[in-house]
Amino acid sequence: MSKIMILFENNIKHQRLSLLLFHYFPTSPNTTKMTCSFLNSITLTSIFLVFLNSCNESSPVIYTNYKGETMGTFYNIQFEMDSDAILQSEIDSLLKIFNLSLSTYIPESTISRFNQSDSVYCYASKDTFFEKVFTKSKVIYGLSKGYFNPTIMPLVNYYGFGYEKSKKVEIPDTNYIKEVLGYMRFEEIYLKADTLSGEICIYKKHKPAQLDFSAIAKGYGVDVVAYYLESKGASNYMVEIGGEVRTKGENAKKKPWVIGINKPSDDASLQEVELLLSVSGVSVATSGNYRNFYESKGQKYAHIIDPLTGINRPSDILSTTVITTDCMSADGFATAFMAMGLDKSLELANNIEGLEACFIYDEEGDGQFEFRMTEGFKKYFLVKDNQ
Repeated sequence: MSKIMILFENNIKHQRLSLLLFHYFPTSPNTTKMTCSFLNSITLTSIFLVFLNSCNESSPVIYTNYKGETMGTFYNIQFEMDSDAILQSEIDSLLKIFNLSLSTYIPESTISRFNQSDSVYCYASKDTFFEKVFTKSKVIYGLSKGYFNPTIMPLVNYYGFGYEKSKKVEIPDTNYIKEVLGYMRFEEIYLKADTLSGEICIYKKHKPAQLDFSAIAKGYGVDVVAYYLESKGASNYMVEIGGEVRTKGENAKKKPWVIGINKPSDDASLQEVELLLSVSGVSVATSGNYRNFYESKGQKYAHIIDPLTGINRPSDILSTTVITTDCMSADGFATAFMAMGLDKSLELANNIEGLEACFIYDEEGDGQFEFRMTEGFKKYFLVKDNQ
């Protein structure tokens, strides 16, 4: 068993940051044990950005940085370009239009109109977002064998994690859950263009069936903003919405973007980091049950629900991080893997070309995290051998 120690130092807003990592590589090619500790902290979300400085580097390039709110969370966008070339108001307007397509919290959105319909809802073809996220969801639904299922909306509401008034489940109603499973069939929902009206129509077989793309929409929103930046000529950027990230080129220090993955623990603060990744030209999405949950009568209910059984059960994975080209896919697969469990997820991840994944779990329940990952994920670790 080899041991590598890495020390990073950085100055951020006059606070000195030192990160000490110990990496242990056991005999299993897919398992790694790690321990991380921050000697000083910085503010971060579940995924955060770090710039590594060096006294020998030239003066930094000026990057535009926009921060704001969208989709019930926050966004952070950084790109190299003249500050007046892309206005923040343009980004906000784009995201507003995006939400009018896919947000279940907006009654007039395309998805809400469909959810309220009896059997069909037709929308104007100028909504270019819905069909793309619908099509990608069909792909992930098939590859995950139903573990990623956007028709889970009724159960999301039932367990208190949806757009309906929040409530706590005391004792799961198995009869209701069984009823909902009867119409949670994504294959029975389809799109068809109406050649006469020019609209696109969404059909469903069962009136109570509803869609929820929240497990993939933030990632797609990241892609949409990234495409917009590229259309305006930006070649170096980082777009982050609610912890889902897409990168291209270099940061202001002419280095790859550095992304930190939060420690997957209920009592961990947002300042505690478990992994540092060095990325460029890829997207990163993380999913976990350690933030969005509640307890009722001694039972823990989390926002990840098994769509095959309808039961809100603990996953044997604490956190899943997926790296691939587009953030929509990364976001969707990260959610699917949480529902699938460790062994099935790793098997599927190893068979998807261009996708890498890392799973953090605690098999013994002793607070010592263990890691299993695809072979290609290791190249993104921000480490330097010091043996």
